[in-house]
Amino acid sequence: MTKHRFQPVTAGSRSSRPAFTLIELLVVIAIIGVLVGLLLPAVQQAREAARRVACSNNMKQIGLALHNYAHANREYLPTGWVSEDHHGDEGRGWGWSTQLLPSIEQQVIYDDIDFSASIGSHGAATKTAVIGAFLCPSDTGSSSPIFAIGDEAGCDEESPDTSAGSNSYAMSNYVGMFGSMHMEHAHGGGGGHSGLEPDDGNGVFYANSRVPFRHITDGLSKTIAIGERDSRIGRSLWIGMVEGSCEAMSRVVGVGEHAFNSSDPHFEDFYSQHPAGMNAVFADGHVAFLSDSIGETVFRALSTRSGGETVSSDL
Repeated sequence: MTKHRFQPVTAGSRSSRPAFTLIELLVVIAIIGVLVGLLLPAVQQAREAARRVACSNNMKQIGLALHNYAHANREYLPTGWVSEDHHGDEGRGWGWSTQLLPSIEQQVIYDDIDFSASIGSHGAATKTAVIGAFLCPSDTGSSSPIFAIGDEAGCDEESPDTSAGSNSYAMSNYVGMFGSMHMEHAHGGGGGHSGLEPDDGNGVFYANSRVPFRHITDGLSKTIAIGERDSRIGRSLWIGMVEGSCEAMSRVVGVGEHAFNSSDPHFEDFYSQHPAGMNAVFADGHVAFLSDSIGETVFRALSTRSGGETVSSDL
C-alpha cells in the first residue's frame, strides 16, 4: 500500500482569496438601497390595506349591532343622542353607540351606565373606556385614544380640543349621519345652505331621534347611517354628547353638507386616513368604501333618509 505523506502548505502555495473592492461594496449597497426603496411602498400599501380591512370589519360589526338593536326595538334605530327638547347641546347626552354596547360584546360597560343620569355625572372608568370596535387603526390618533376634551368656554370649532379641560374621554372614529345640512342651532346658519335644528336632522341620527326603518324611504342600501372621522381636527366620542364641551353635538354625529376628505375640512364633516376614500355603514347594515371621486351632490343625497334623490351607482 502506498503511503501518502502529509505535505505542509507553504506560503507560496496557499490559494489566494480576492476581497471585495470598495467600488464593488458601494455597488452592492446601492442595489440594496434601490430594492428597499422599491419594496417599502409595497409594504406600506399592504399594511394600509390590512388596516382598511380591519376598519371595515369594525364597521360591519357596528352595522350588525344596529340591526340587532332594531330587531329588538320594533325596527327602530337607536337615538342619536339624548338631549333636552330643542337644546341639542344640553341634557344627559347618551349617544347611539352606547345603545349598541351589548351587541358588540361590551355588556360590562353597558351595565355600568346609569342612563337616567348625565354622562358628566359618571366616573372616569366609564368615560375613558376604550372600545376597539370604535377605533380605526389607520387613524394615528387611535394609538392614544384617551384625551382631554375641549371646554365650551373659549371653544374654537377649527380646533375644538385646544381649550382642553380636566375631563378625559375615550375617542371614537365612527359618527352617525345627522343629514345633508349643518346644525343651525350649533352654527347659526351660513355656509350657503339652510341649517337644521339638532332635533330635526334629515339623516338617521339626531337629537332624541328614533327613526324606524320604514321612514328611510330613500332605501336602506342608499342611506348612510355611520361614517368615519379621523382625529386631524379633534376627537369624536362613542359615549355621546358631553354637555359643556366644545362642539358637543358634532362629537357624536357628522353632516354630509360638504364632501368627505375635503381639502378644507370642518370638524362636523367626515374624513378618513384611508387613501382615496372612506368606509361607511349603510342603513341596511352593509359597509362600502366610498371613493373621494363620488362627488358632493351624490354624497349629500346619501346623507338623507327621505330626500327622494336618485342615486344610480351601486354602493
